[in-house]
Amino acid sequence: MQKGNSYIICCITLCLGFLAISSCSTTRTVPEGDRLYTGSTVAWKGKQPKDYGSLSEGLKKRIRPNTNRKFLGMPIKLWLYNMGHEPKGKGLNYLLRKKWGEPPVLLSQAKPDYTGEVLEGYLVDNGYFQAAVSSAVKNSGSKKASIRYEAVPNHRYTIKSVAYLTDSSAIGRTVTQTYHKSSLIVGKPYSLDSIRAERERIHAALKEQGYYYFTPDYLLVQADTTNNGTVDLFLKIKDNTPLVALRPYRMHDISLFPDYSLDNEAQSTTGTPVYYRGMYIIDSAKRFKPIVFERSVFLRPDSLYRLSSHNITLQRLINLGVFKFVKGTFRPVRDTSRHNITGGSPNTPAPARDTTAPRFVKRNAAADSTYRRDTALAGTYRAMVNNKVALDSGWLDAKFYLTPYKRRSLQTELRGTSKSNGFIGSEARITAKNRNWLHSATALEIGLHGGMEWQTGNKRAGGSNSYSLGAEVAVTFPRFLTPFRLNIRTPYVPRTRMSASYELYSRADLYNLNAYTLQLQYLWQKTAYLNHAFAPVAVTYVLPTKTTAAYDSILKNDPSQRASIEKQFILGGNYTITFNNQTANRIHSFYLSGNVDISGNIAGLVIPKSDSGTKNILKNPFAQYERFSLEGRHYWQIGKGKQWVNRLFIGYGLPYGNSQTLPFVKQFFTGGSSSIRAFRARTLGPGSYYNKAQDTAALLANEAGDIKLEFNSEVRIHIASVFNFAAFIDAGNIWLQKQVPEKPGSQFKLDSFYRQIAVGGGIGLRIDASIVVVRFDIATPFRIPYLPPKERWVFDKINFGDPDWRKKNLILNIAIGYPF
Repeated sequence: MQKGNSYIICCITLCLGFLAISSCSTTRTVPEGDRLYTGSTVAWKGKQPKDYGSLSEGLKKRIRPNTNRKFLGMPIKLWLYNMGHEPKGKGLNYLLRKKWGEPPVLLSQAKPDYTGEVLEGYLVDNGYFQAAVSSAVKNSGSKKASIRYEAVPNHRYTIKSVAYLTDSSAIGRTVTQTYHKSSLIVGKPYSLDSIRAERERIHAALKEQGYYYFTPDYLLVQADTTNNGTVDLFLKIKDNTPLVALRPYRMHDISLFPDYSLDNEAQSTTGTPVYYRGMYIIDSAKRFKPIVFERSVFLRPDSLYRLSSHNITLQRLINLGVFKFVKGTFRPVRDTSRHNITGGSPNTPAPARDTTAPRFVKRNAAADSTYRRDTALAGTYRAMVNNKVALDSGWLDAKFYLTPYKRRSLQTELRGTSKSNGFIGSEARITAKNRNWLHSATALEIGLHGGMEWQTGNKRAGGSNSYSLGAEVAVTFPRFLTPFRLNIRTPYVPRTRMSASYELYSRADLYNLNAYTLQLQYLWQKTAYLNHAFAPVAVTYVLPTKTTAAYDSILKNDPSQRASIEKQFILGGNYTITFNNQTANRIHSFYLSGNVDISGNIAGLVIPKSDSGTKNILKNPFAQYERFSLEGRHYWQIGKGKQWVNRLFIGYGLPYGNSQTLPFVKQFFTGGSSSIRAFRARTLGPGSYYNKAQDTAALLANEAGDIKLEFNSEVRIHIASVFNFAAFIDAGNIWLQKQVPEKPGSQFKLDSFYRQIAVGGGIGLRIDASIVVVRFDIATPFRIPYLPPKERWVFDKINFGDPDWRKKNLILNIAIGYPF
């Protein structure tokens, strides 16, 4: 016993000694008379505002310099630097000092007075006009120091009124008409960011009305702070704004160069123009049919220039998927009787603008008869207002230079998988793609894939080694193929996808499963956050072959497994809508997805029953069901490097007619690395049913249901570098619509389903290297639904010291990517 205590004391002493040495080593290269800068703190004196967190974060971001970088709380790069000496050439010292190490950040590099002024300016920009920031250096030992900043914000000014100082000219009326959408709200705190947002908003509104050359810099916001803690804001167009920015512009010629290349600029911008639906297309190589651009260019000759049409055109051209670079240039036109559709470099400066050209507009004169038509009296906004000058629209030529991708590509992928049921595997995919099939920006894809999966442990999860082979041919058109013309005005290209695929899934010594699929899909994205996918035609034919005696023996234990490979047609359609507004800086983000999948309803109306009582196509029954699913996620940034994610999934399937249960490929499963992680994949449920074959190799882990309810809650914390920690709780289960005698307790009942909820939890480590996330989650059950009702909570049975308990209840999930 004494030896054990001595060993522990020795270890503690060594650790303390190491820490002491490390502490000293951080200051070894600090010059005499200077100190190692260890960071700064900001103290807020006075009443904290509602947005205290964001203001404090803003103050901290503006403090300079940054301290030495740390890994797991240790300044390893500084230690490495201090281990070396000034190098005299290549060698270990060079690596330590110049490559691996990082020199100490010194107190002399910090400028507390200047930083205090920066922090004070930040508070002023957020309405604290009487703010004051003081600083004090706090020494630590003989070689270290930190800085403490104290912010005294005093009163925060709010907006009392907002006035638009404009006149009755066309541009003045346009600015005034946008007042109801103002970012400057009476009663809200003054903020320089809100003023910038208001200038950007007005700039965008003017660009939407043709004012191509107007910029936010031509707007001035003046503040009167003499109103006892409130601010009067006055917005106006600057007096020296040139006339070129005050005139709306209309489109003249729109030209496209779809074979543009810097390497062959002259040839790619010359050729015989093809006029097609208001556009000139110069494509000497004849790479693209003109119809490709019909639904991608939203600028039209003689129409008012609009920023939204400009942006949609650029994004549509990029989203066609055939161009790697897209650049648009706009040039003013003096003589509208000429067509300037020849080539030239997009980087050539625009010709000098004539800001005094005598162009007039009758509609402005009609709106205000005091306006004159003599631009010689005006060169700026103030002169235009004083002399009542009315301006006519200008004209713009637009040219779009498009650099195409290589037409054909070949892509290969190799993947590895690891499952919680003891299976590992690999898969290889090869895809040949023609991005511009038939010269119409149509994507033709031919893909082949094959994989193997074998069991390395956890034999009681059942199953056998397997392999899969598959092929798919898909054609994606950059438009909707419909009997009527349909073109949604969004920046995203609507698409029609037709595909045909075959897949063979073979489980050694059990069965082969063949699946043939034909599908027609319409894909479109309404906004940056909202996606739609509608498949009016989705036909799958499932054909089992080579079932074995071994599989028949499994069916004796679980007859419902037969439905998983039943020969049948799946005829129907489906629709999915997805909303996802996740961004890096958003505090609250949401992901919502809903799916409707219906099969066999139309066929069921027109096809009569056979003698066997089923409705068949080509002597094979077809599935009849309705399936609905809804998934919602909430991502909450609860602090720097901390995120709380909650997920709810509800799935409901209603088999009818030919179907007693949902087809295997449409059923719901639970358990595994992206579900309830405390239970192995496809071994939980349905309901309170428990298959005793789980404890033997006789189980084929394929428990499935018609109804699914699942909830997950996970806290993610950034530790250091690429390492993240997670703690999570998962709950849920699956159920069947109808009672199956072989599976007692599996039917969903409204008055008892909540008693059959499984609960598990655990912790995880994630290695997030941006390109790929490798995830390790270890979980254990908290509530087991198949135990007797009063014994389902198992907290009292947790015993980490028992190897048998660990083997059965500690589930390690290794996966790629986050679970949700």
